[in-house]
Amino acid sequence: MKTIPFRRITLLLSVSLIGLTLTSSALAEEKDLKSLGAELKAAVAAGDISEADAIARYTAKVGEEKGKSKDKAAGAKSVKKDKDGQRGKGKPGSTSDLVWSLLQAVENDKLTAEQAMTKYKYAVEDADEKGAEKRAKKGAPEDLEKLRELSKSLPKKSTAGDEEGPASTFIFGWAANATHRFMDNSHLGEPRKIRGLSFRLDHRDHDAIGRTWEKVSVRVAHGNWGSLKYNESTDHDLVDEPVTVFDRQWSFPTLKGLPPLTPASWGGPQNSLSFRFDEPFEYNGKDAIYVEFIFSEGKAEDGREWRGELPKGFEYYLDSMPEVGGWREVAADGRKGAIYTGSARVATAASYTAGGQSLWTSSPKGLPYMKWDVEK
Repeated sequence: MKTIPFRRITLLLSVSLIGLTLTSSALAEEKDLKSLGAELKAAVAAGDISEADAIARYTAKVGEEKGKSKDKAAGAKSVKKDKDGQRGKGKPGSTSDLVWSLLQAVENDKLTAEQAMTKYKYAVEDADEKGAEKRAKKGAPEDLEKLRELSKSLPKKSTAGDEEGPASTFIFGWAANATHRFMDNSHLGEPRKIRGLSFRLDHRDHDAIGRTWEKVSVRVAHGNWGSLKYNESTDHDLVDEPVTVFDRQWSFPTLKGLPPLTPASWGGPQNSLSFRFDEPFEYNGKDAIYVEFIFSEGKAEDGREWRGELPKGFEYYLDSMPEVGGWREVAADGRKGAIYTGSARVATAASYTAGGQSLWTSSPKGLPYMKWDVEK
């Protein structure tokens, strides 16, 4: 069997990866790029140009074609350039950055060409899915009446009703070491004893890796809701000292498939999403409930290395409401062309820490439905 030189494999990989970013609506451009790719491969094989030159020329051509498409759509907007007047490389984490990092991994024998292609495809699929979710959340002015109708069925407390929420969050429990803080001011009323807190899965086809933390600690206190600066600060004030109500080794089991019920049952698989307090918390009914989850020294069930804030495969999707629509009242704002600009619908906020604390927010980033187990 004829062996293909390694440098040609790398070039083929680069052309394939970059080629995947082309859209089906740009057939003429795709044809030109394919022709260029063939010419460059032939030139490299003949020794007329170096592999690095070939990749550089192909990448530049792709950027040129993308620039043309954007110019047509936006009324001939100029291509962004860096301080030296050269074409920019794109934002950190962009497709071009990913392509180059994968090429380097193949060059250094850290990945095979097949593994690099697989990683690229997963990344593109994730980016497309997140983009679609973001566009859906942003909505459009003509959706206003539909969204107002939806709001009628959404609860005004952090505990969901009998219907599946319109969004999900996957940050809770996604990291080996992390802290999640919640401030819930939606259950004011009579004093009562709280014996635990539960979450429920989002109704979707799950595929999550099992994991165990050496320790999960839960601390509860009364919080000053007025001390939070929404989307502006990480600061918060407490009325009293936090009390540790849960402190033990804890696991999220491997998760596959759809939950049997819609919405899913509170507590999740093997009650992994139900945190029963060792001693009840005496809630005064006047202040917000502050609860803090501290996840420490997590280990993956299959022994794989678990690093970073969002390692793929560790997402436990929980049922949630989005900030736009679910957590805020629907209102039109003609100046911004936006919707959902009204006051907070549910007086609940979250702040997440894994390498750096996030602002207090009511976005899907870490704020699922919560069910407080109250003593009756």
